[in-house]
Amino acid sequence: MRHPRPLLSLSLLIPALAACPGDPGDTSDGSTTEASTDTDGTDTDAPTTGEPAAPQVPTNRYFLRIDDTPPPPVVLEMDKAKALEIFGETAAKDIKLIDVDSTALLDNVLSTIQNSCGVGWNIYKDTVKNGDMPVSPDHHCNATDLGRSFTTCEMDNPACWNTTPQYAMVRLLTMTPRNASVATTVMEDFEFLFSIYDDKTVNGLNFSDVLAAALFCSNHPLGPAQCTEKLKTSKLDKVHEADLHTRPFIPLPILRDALKTTLLGSHPNIANDEGTLPITLYDALMDMQPLSEKLGPVGDHPGLLVPDDADFTTHSDALTSAFKMTATADSNLRRVDGIDASEGAGEMFLSLAAAPVAFDFNDPTKVKIEGIAPMPTVDMRMAIGELPTKIAACTDGLDVCGPNLPDTPVGDEYVWSQPLWSLERIVAQAAYGAFKDSLYPYYCFAPAFPCLAGVALGPHMDEADAPSGWAFFDVQVPNLSSPAPQYLWEMLLDVAQDVIHDPVGNDHFQRDMNNKIVGAEQNTADNLAEGDARPVFALKGVPIGFTAEEMIAQIRPTLQSQSDKIADVILGNYWTTNARLDFYYRRAADGGTPYLFFVGPDDKRPHPDDATQLAAYDYAKPGFFADAGLTDKLSSTSIDGVADTDHEKYRLPEGESTIFMQDDAGDTYQLRFTVPPGADPVEIVVRVDKM
Repeated sequence: MRHPRPLLSLSLLIPALAACPGDPGDTSDGSTTEASTDTDGTDTDAPTTGEPAAPQVPTNRYFLRIDDTPPPPVVLEMDKAKALEIFGETAAKDIKLIDVDSTALLDNVLSTIQNSCGVGWNIYKDTVKNGDMPVSPDHHCNATDLGRSFTTCEMDNPACWNTTPQYAMVRLLTMTPRNASVATTVMEDFEFLFSIYDDKTVNGLNFSDVLAAALFCSNHPLGPAQCTEKLKTSKLDKVHEADLHTRPFIPLPILRDALKTTLLGSHPNIANDEGTLPITLYDALMDMQPLSEKLGPVGDHPGLLVPDDADFTTHSDALTSAFKMTATADSNLRRVDGIDASEGAGEMFLSLAAAPVAFDFNDPTKVKIEGIAPMPTVDMRMAIGELPTKIAACTDGLDVCGPNLPDTPVGDEYVWSQPLWSLERIVAQAAYGAFKDSLYPYYCFAPAFPCLAGVALGPHMDEADAPSGWAFFDVQVPNLSSPAPQYLWEMLLDVAQDVIHDPVGNDHFQRDMNNKIVGAEQNTADNLAEGDARPVFALKGVPIGFTAEEMIAQIRPTLQSQSDKIADVILGNYWTTNARLDFYYRRAADGGTPYLFFVGPDDKRPHPDDATQLAAYDYAKPGFFADAGLTDKLSSTSIDGVADTDHEKYRLPEGESTIFMQDDAGDTYQLRFTVPPGADPVEIVVRVDKM
């Protein structure tokens, strides 16, 4: 039983006791006996001391008081360890700390990979002769820490690193018109045609010029024709040539956006096309190490990160060892005195809002966040997996393959029906993003009758209704073959699949005296097998893409949107020590009029057998009544000027009054109240009798 606390002043206590006839100690003539009450409720003679005995409080009489003391704010000061202790692992994993826009992170990742074997690949030297093209990409993977991680053997020997999947990806990312070798690809014969001419040049143009014009003159400010003409030896604009010749086939911003919608967007723990990475409080407190599992393999998705092992640990310096969050929250809890009719007096805490405390994470005076690294970085191991077999381009003509686009895939064998996470789908998506609007009117690169080599993207004389991006590379030379008309992005995927399995770039075909290919592809012993081109990049110190101030600015609204959840984690079990009251005495609002409140369904009372569970609301007749038969209700849920409509409420009159109630066991009780005079009675007395 919860015993009543001595809250009443003596001025209320003594008159209240004297005014109640029939109490132990009262006699029929109004005189007072010297008696006390044992704990079992039996009367015994009071000890004879020669002094009057102090008035005794009957065991069914209780004092209820309203405490107007403002509740103190809740102050939390947490470092990483303390935050994890307070929230616990489960809750910390459920609280989102920040949504990281992966744009800057992916830019940094792709740039780091692209330049991991040096930056010579896009250096333009105007002294190079046409006959010396394509030029070497001048890769040296021992030039960077990432490049040196490609293998454990002697880095001064290119054979150590130029057969690795990592280098194969570097070669793909650094492929430009000036350094591209497309031998043994679908473009083999087109390139070979230029190689048989003096200085590898026809009409003042070499094969690098063909690639540059076809890929980058389509939407050039000069227009396709003039853009192409300025690549000719006779009209050469070296600044123009340098610009077009050194552009990567797939610009990194477009590849970045493709990764967002494919590799990232298809991961179950990301699941958005914006590439937003959800970082939880737990991720941050653990220095992002959990991301290796969270963003690793899930279901059919092979993951974008490789799970940590003895060789590598995912880690971020975002939250430094000096990290501290100090949060001051206003309490929504109010303590009330009340009665459990079958047990006695007690107290409980009520929350005036959905959450027990009110955080304002947007207010820097109430929530201070310190110890964020000025420019946060992350160490992570990123991987991209390819499919076990080569994906063919759709080359069955415009009628069949014209509809073969990302949203309207044709068949199940072409790229748009492949998993979004696959290398093949990523390359195709990026190429589609780069060239889907390309229109390049037919241009003859090797004039003759008929033209020996011409290129068009979109409509041309043979296919007047061809859509943008539809590639027509035509060769009219005996024993040389033209690629079948197809979308440019599928053609580039076909080239990429061949290139990535021949990272050394030394594969070739034998040709007879008539320039016809004879025999099988040569120099394939050092190639990567289909399915083995799965590059893994151990990236360290990659900038995440925001400053400490920018990170904090993003954290604040994210936490504020979850403030009720956070409050519930911290103080959500405040009710486990509540008494199971039937009614309580409180103001209807802070500073308002006191009322007697019957407990409502939303008042949190612990279960009698398990305090971690809420008790059921089993009241058949909630409220206060004027009669023992509970037919004349005095209370109401709606009272003018009172906002609360969830509770039965009754304003007690001054002096003595008797009312009745039924508890959740179905027992009826008589309640006799004593209320002192005045407009604001903060202390009252109640006597409880079971009927």
